[in-house]
Amino acid sequence: IINRYGDICDDLHTDLHECLGHGSGRLLPGVDADSLKAYGSAIEEARADLFGLYYLADPKLVELGLTPNADAYKAQYYTYMMNGLMTQLVRIEQGAEIEEAHMRNRALIARWTLAQAAKAAQLSGIKPAVELVRRDGKTYVQVNDYPELRTLFGSLLAEIQRVKSEGDFEGARQLIENYAVKIDPQLHTEVLERYRA
Repeated sequence: IINRYGDICDDLHTDLHECLGHGSGRLLPGVDADSLKAYGSAIEEARADLFGLYYLADPKLVELGLTPNADAYKAQYYTYMMNGLMTQLVRIEQGAEIEEAHMRNRALIARWTLAQAAKAAQLSGIKPAVELVRRDGKTYVQVNDYPELRTLFGSLLAEIQRVKSEGDFEGARQLIENYAVKIDPQLHTEVLERYRA
């Protein structure tokens, strides 16, 4: 599915991100546009990415001929999660933290979604929508439920829009510091070794 639809869905996600993601959303009256301070860029990039991810799976895009079929969005969902959890780590020096806003945004979305999927699975007793699995000594991203993954993207989009609209600095700080900065050193080592090979 990635080979067939990856490029078209990646391009469409970028278009949705830039044109509608950044072009949507409002601040409440009296909220300073700089109220999120150093966290503002990563929060805004996450908001735009989440907008694109959520609407990429909308049936209206198939109806309009923007995506070829109802399953094409899965290519972008998988590669996005893979990038936020693993792939982008090859660009970070061993022992460093994530500092760039776009990279923080991708890590925030992927890690928050992974954590929420795990919590929901514990409560329900079913497989998480997305998880990291180990096979033959290597870590892989496994998506078990694409519609539920979309629901999780929508939930995070709602929270991030709230944080931005209300100028909730503490909410932004918690999201970024908990999900977007630190790197699991074991996973980082594995990713760097696999990339070198």
